[in-house]
Amino acid sequence: MKEHTNIEIESPGVNVAVVKEDDDGWRFLLLRRGEQESYAGTWGFVTGSKEGTETVAQVVVREVAEETGLTPLKIWATEYLVQFYEPEYDKIWILPLIVAVVSSDCEVRLSEENSEFQWLQATRAKRRVNWKNLEQAIDDITDELEVYPAHNWVEIKS
Repeated sequence: MKEHTNIEIESPGVNVAVVKEDDDGWRFLLLRRGEQESYAGTWGFVTGSKEGTETVAQVVVREVAEETGLTPLKIWATEYLVQFYEPEYDKIWILPLIVAVVSSDCEVRLSEENSEFQWLQATRAKRRVNWKNLEQAIDDITDELEVYPAHNWVEIKS
């Protein structure tokens, strides 16, 4: 019998749903990946890799600032994971889904990693993202934003 090896599983960073509340309810910040990036032209959340001994909260603050120029008011750990096969690295990636709440009057300043942004209510955000796991994440987060902060979220400090 042939011995098999496993596909490696790695958790290199985070997936961050940046949200804000305005008069019409909660909105999700979606970013369009720049042409020089992997998955160029696709829409999704802020993503980023851990560097050195950073905590998840530190990764979130740094990546949100680098990609959008925003500073979270609150950062929440959810119970959700975004998982997918990453062909560039031939690994399964599992990323914690973090919610970062920002001010309703914030101004986005994009880095070169992303070419566009949109603030969208959940229904429109689900139609814009490119992956089913993000559609599900938007549904889950939307349900929990109805009782913000959700009872199953844990605030994390940077």
